[in-house]
Amino acid sequence: MSLHAEPRALRIALLGAGTVGAAVARAIAGRAGEWPLAIAGIAVRDIEKARAAGLDRIAPLTVDARGLAQSDVDVVVELMGGIDPALACVESALLAGRPVVTANKLLLATHGAHLEATARNAGASLRFESAVAAGVPVISVLAKDLAANEVSLIRGIVNGTTNYILTKMESEGWTYDRALGEAQKIGYAEADPRSDVEGEDAAAKLVVLARMAAGSWPSLAHVSFDTPPGITGVTPEAIAAAAGRNERLRLLAAWENGGDDPSRDTLSVRVTAVPADSGFGRTVGGGNQIVISGDLIGDLTLAGAGAGPGSTASGVIADLLAIARGEGSSWGDLPQAFDAPPPARPR
Repeated sequence: MSLHAEPRALRIALLGAGTVGAAVARAIAGRAGEWPLAIAGIAVRDIEKARAAGLDRIAPLTVDARGLAQSDVDVVVELMGGIDPALACVESALLAGRPVVTANKLLLATHGAHLEATARNAGASLRFESAVAAGVPVISVLAKDLAANEVSLIRGIVNGTTNYILTKMESEGWTYDRALGEAQKIGYAEADPRSDVEGEDAAAKLVVLARMAAGSWPSLAHVSFDTPPGITGVTPEAIAAAAGRNERLRLLAAWENGGDDPSRDTLSVRVTAVPADSGFGRTVGGGNQIVISGDLIGDLTLAGAGAGPGSTASGVIADLLAIARGEGSSWGDLPQAFDAPPPARPR
């Protein structure tokens, strides 16, 4: 008999059982003997649908997300998306001193400063690696590996849906409407795709990246967009014209450091012509690529699957294992960030 007891598995309240939540549940259940993680309950919108997917064989199901978040668990994983009821669930867990893992970029972009202050005051961890680029570890790189750098610029393809649409328009000659329809058919785009195609999803991710780089939480109002926003104005003619210049069109999210005054930082989500043989130009389909420019390291490129249930589940579980190891919040040793002042100039 071993003299050392095995570590007790963290009991997880899983809020949300869509494609990502279900992937997290199945991965944890499938590796029960390897990871110190166990799902205590799963909050779903439709219990019958969740049963049909076999999730009731993993953990008890409930429609009461807030009740599950407040139950006797060790950590809450929020994968519902949106603001309501996600904000109330996350806030109540943090106030109780309970760690939270979330992939909810809109929640963070809207209420990040408040949730960070709540987590710090309660001594609870708040982790959100999968809120940007799914399993590509850009958040931890900014918080830890680039801590010695002053970051001057972040540019990236951070929305796989729009990148899929643009590359299908390039490679297949499809219209925007046809490419969007195909993205919806294969599950890349929602039935209501506006958050992706109009750039809100990319903007929310950019706000999270800016917090990690600059130490303040800008608001979505700080982000400037094309008119019309996102990729909604891209035409086959524009794609062809770019190709004639050996360029490709990509929806790039960009943050630029404005110096000591955070109100002078610039944030934008714009369709940008990039060289076809560049890293951004070669990023096709649902791929993500983020380039971080630091004063010591120069340009660092991170790339990988930035969407999809497997990649997102990878980041969520990495955060859970970090909590099991006793690590803190995603911001690591960075000082507390507050709301950024309004932008210095109109957008």
